[in-house]
Amino acid sequence: MKLVKYLFWILLLIFSLIFLVELNELNHVEGDPMTIKIPYLVDEGFESGINVWLVLILTLTVGVLVGFFIGMFQLISHKRETMGLRSKVRRLQVELDSLRNQAIDDDLVLSDNAEDLNE
Repeated sequence: MKLVKYLFWILLLIFSLIFLVELNELNHVEGDPMTIKIPYLVDEGFESGINVWLVLILTLTVGVLVGFFIGMFQLISHKRETMGLRSKVRRLQVELDSLRNQAIDDDLVLSDNAEDLNE
């Protein structure tokens, strides 16, 4: 099943790259590829803008990285919670075992409820 999943993702990546190449070829203005100007990058030396396909790749990459880090933090928090619960179960198991092994006192008074009701 993992092989099919990996094959699917590789095919999706190949089709995405083909789509981006076709997008770049179709979007030419007066012979130059279409560009996008990003507000904070214009001051950093990108006055003419950035190619559309490059902006798409950067946006998807940032989205994947953000999703990866969110998933990683959730996984770490779940692992920490699981370890805490395991240690709590271990402490309770030790306490339960010690209560099971405790000797029963001989001075317990057992009474029969049926005799108490007849009196």
